Amino acid sequence: MIIVQISPYIIPLPGSGGLERVVYNLSIELDKMGHEVYVYAVAGSKGGGIIIPYGHRWDQWDLKEFVLQTMPDDTDVIHDHTHDLIFGEAQLSIPVVSTIHTEWSKNQPVQYPVFVSETKLRQSIHHDRGYFVHNGIDIDEYEFSKNKRDYLLFLGRIDREKGVEDAIKVAELTGMRTIIAGPPWDSELFNELLPRIHNNPNIEYVGEVHGMAKQKLLKNAKWLLFPTACEEQFGLVMIEALACGTPVAAYPRGAVPEVLSGFPTFLCGDVYEMADKVSSPPLFSPSDLRRYVSDRFALDKMAEKYLSIYNDVVKGGD
Repeated sequence: MIIVQISPYIIPLPGSGGLERVVYNLSIELDKMGHEVYVYAVAGSKGGGIIIPYGHRWDQWDLKEFVLQTMPDDTDVIHDHTHDLIFGEAQLSIPVVSTIHTEWSKNQPVQYPVFVSETKLRQSIHHDRGYFVHNGIDIDEYEFSKNKRDYLLFLGRIDREKGVEDAIKVAELTGMRTIIAGPPWDSELFNELLPRIHNNPNIEYVGEVHGMAKQKLLKNAKWLLFPTACEEQFGLVMIEALACGTPVAAYPRGAVPEVLSGFPTFLCGDVYEMADKVSSPPLFSPSDLRRYVSDRFALDKMAEKYLSIYNDVVKGGD
């Protein structure tokens, strides 16, 4: 099958966010499965198949025309991951599968909608005709450790949606060493929080992390803090932490209860409950956490489900 994957024109793959990691992982797995994969992405991207950089095109409609003019004539399916789903809304002769990674695009009228959680599918106007596929990771890429160090970790964007303020509050309530890692997307919030970070010797901000630095933080953390303030579509960092054997203390917003359905005791009602939670050892072993990810969120499972959808829509859908 000839598959065209469309990544947003924001950051190169694999990037630091869940969306970019999904496109990166899926392209690699589909390529391994023997399919012909073309990935349109920001210059400098990595992934499976053939990477086609957008070049200096800033307007989304310009991007759309570039893809349509350069992709193979015999393409079987287009997989649109863009935030605005600019291909899924178009009336094209080629079937377009649209993965909905954001809350604001939940109800857009696309041809074949796919959500990254069943929770979000049920909440959308597409609940009776859409699909859902859980995000997957290559678990072999994540280092596992049974031995945890005495620190909490927040790993995500520095903005109000990801709840970094409550992560800092947990550090203040518990007195535990806490590492904050992530890009400062909201500069106003970041500047507002810096005094609280600098004035607390137990809190350390390490910036945006990738690769081995990210692995090291995840595998050694006592707990990952996930105090999300938004209606999460999935929350990829949670399964990345679990794959490393690290428990996750999280707020039950959006798809979080679905992703952590095997560990309901990890869910916290507020910042005070989260502080109490991380002050005690988890009820599950690191091996239990890694096995859970392997059983439910393995990369090959995600790729196989998407491939099933591709075959379905090529035949005309339901």
